[in-house]
Amino acid sequence: MEINVNPLVDAIDRYIAKADDELEKTLTEEGYPGAKRAVELTSLLEDAVDGALETDSLEFLERVQEATEVPGFITDVWPGIKNADNLRDALYQIFREQFDEMMKGFTYDWMLAENPVLAGMDEAVTRPAEAFIEGWSGELARIMNLNTKDTMERLLLKAQEKQWSVDKLAEEIGNSGIRNHGYRSRRVALTEMLRVESYAQQENMVQNPLAYKKRWIHTSSAHPRENHIAMDGQEVYKREFFELTGKDGGTYLVLCPRDTSLPASETVNCHCLMETIANENAMGMSKDEMADLRKQYMDEVNAEYDAWEQKFKEDNGIEEPRDDPSVTWEVYNSYYEAYRKGEIA
Repeated sequence: MEINVNPLVDAIDRYIAKADDELEKTLTEEGYPGAKRAVELTSLLEDAVDGALETDSLEFLERVQEATEVPGFITDVWPGIKNADNLRDALYQIFREQFDEMMKGFTYDWMLAENPVLAGMDEAVTRPAEAFIEGWSGELARIMNLNTKDTMERLLLKAQEKQWSVDKLAEEIGNSGIRNHGYRSRRVALTEMLRVESYAQQENMVQNPLAYKKRWIHTSSAHPRENHIAMDGQEVYKREFFELTGKDGGTYLVLCPRDTSLPASETVNCHCLMETIANENAMGMSKDEMADLRKQYMDEVNAEYDAWEQKFKEDNGIEEPRDDPSVTWEVYNSYYEAYRKGEIA
């Protein structure tokens, strides 16, 4: 019997469009500029991540279905799958390209909202912003790959314990989060879009001569974090660190909401943002003066970063830290932040 699926497809499309409309409305109400761009890029990121997870899960399922029995698969086939970097490499490429587009687009949107004179001069970002894009892309891809392989391994161990057949294991894979990854893809896309928004807002402040200080703003949500509510109104100079007390009782010094140094419990579904506090002495500058001062600020930040990176290489005996697998983004970024805080001379 031939079934007309067009009404269902149309209904799904309307639902997705409605959800995106709601997200755009929410972001606009919370104070994010360029909400339409943010929603569009979130959807692109979600689709790309979902595609990478789909390819990986299908390959895993196909390999399982080719096996004759579960114990032999675990012993002979699983180690090769577990140690493969296909998913990590695919996700890194996705994040690297899309975070770069997000960073440039969101920085422009923040500039357009706060200092239109600077908007559109060029798409240059500072070295710390470039390092965030590259470093966090790699770290996030590594984490997602590791979590995916852990989920697969737990299911395999369960299959071994319960003495499942290959067909039973294949059925359970189909019913598990390994194959049903739509929610995971959307959650990652939303979280990372908002994270890049924070770093783009920080980048805008770095480049903006009118920006003097920044203020943490807590936006209302269905399930607000009490410690984030307590952050509301905290002010620091634009390149300095906020002090956030985590739910775990730890103290975190962060540049912005959803800073990569924060645990997932402090970043997932966080909608906080910052507010720029203007430098009144910079009011009334000409466009050329603004452009010159912007370049000066960027040159200073880049020179500081280059000096720190050289020190990192010398202290650790590493020629190219980003090409060294032992230097994770957490290590690299923590060292830089310690340098910025004066903890490393």
